Amino acid sequence: MPTAEFYISSTKYSLQERMTRRGKVYDVVFRIVTLDGCEKQKRLSGFATKTLAKEGYTDFITQKCQLVKNNPIKKKDPIKQDLLVGDLVREYMATLFNQNKASSIYAKKKIYSIFVFPYFENTKIKDLSKEALYRWQDSLWKTKNPRNGQFYSYKYLMSIRTHFQTFLAWCESRYGIKNHLPEVQRPKRRGQKTKMQIWTKEEFERFISVVDDPMYHAFFTLLFYTGRRKGEIFALTPADINANSIVFDKSLTRKTFNGQPFEITSTKADKVQEIPVCPTVQEELKNYHGESPFFFGGNAPIADNTLRRAFRAYCTKADVPPIRIHDLRHSFVSMLIHLGANLMVVADLIGDTVEQVTKTYGHLYESDKREIIAKL
Repeated sequence: MPTAEFYISSTKYSLQERMTRRGKVYDVVFRIVTLDGCEKQKRLSGFATKTLAKEGYTDFITQKCQLVKNNPIKKKDPIKQDLLVGDLVREYMATLFNQNKASSIYAKKKIYSIFVFPYFENTKIKDLSKEALYRWQDSLWKTKNPRNGQFYSYKYLMSIRTHFQTFLAWCESRYGIKNHLPEVQRPKRRGQKTKMQIWTKEEFERFISVVDDPMYHAFFTLLFYTGRRKGEIFALTPADINANSIVFDKSLTRKTFNGQPFEITSTKADKVQEIPVCPTVQEELKNYHGESPFFFGGNAPIADNTLRRAFRAYCTKADVPPIRIHDLRHSFVSMLIHLGANLMVVADLIGDTVEQVTKTYGHLYESDKREIIAKL
């Protein structure tokens, strides 16, 4: 029998399913103890079927592991015991640059700096006990947004928790330091979900009728009648504009790490799409010929703050309910749903996944359900 490379005290394991570019694969996750006594999580990755994953696990523990009771050495790694949360977060963030877009890393970094570092930056990772994490979560749920004095939404708080849990899972995988956050019960939802803000087609027409700047007129029209993200409209060039369609293959982000005011990246879903546009947009693009290199802005894209100020001013002038610019995307999806579009068409037109469309806009189908049932 080969010499054991690891100890295991249990034959329990879990199968985890994930999607890759090659399709669905399965990973086997279980705990091992190294010969010097350090306990850690082990992952065998990329099996095509559950059966192959189980066989891979069996081969591994048969050939490389010795089954013992508990940890036979019970040795603690003094270096790991002294690792600080702040240092580990910075190490973790450095590993993400080849895996995530700069804008995603920017958002993660903001979450850690605002919601984790004030509590745990100089805390030893071994001291993140279940009790300490409960206290952190309790404090987080009491925190108010300094910009408006309101509590953060449940969705945003859960996003913070998920980001932190991903980091702690990384620490467990890499350093064998147990992640206690899954043991911390999630708080119940506080208050009702806010209603999605949208405009009807009539409200948008009232808004756009007072927009006297040709560039803004075309920009807001594209947002409302394509449902694309603002960054994708910012990134458009004259070459992307066709008579009956628009090519969406890139996006613009202001969240950069290279000191530049903006950066051009792939779209959020990494898709390259040529999307047909309605007659309203076709007519708009005949009247507005755009600039170069950026179709909206010329040498530099429109500044975010400039766009927001103009949008708010035109909302006031048109006397329409104030919404966010991103809500024009929601308004477009609402129109499609009530026109009877299926989820795959909606997802394709806005450059999103069917799963995300269902999650975000599923409630908009309620009135359609009632209409269909009434016809039975």
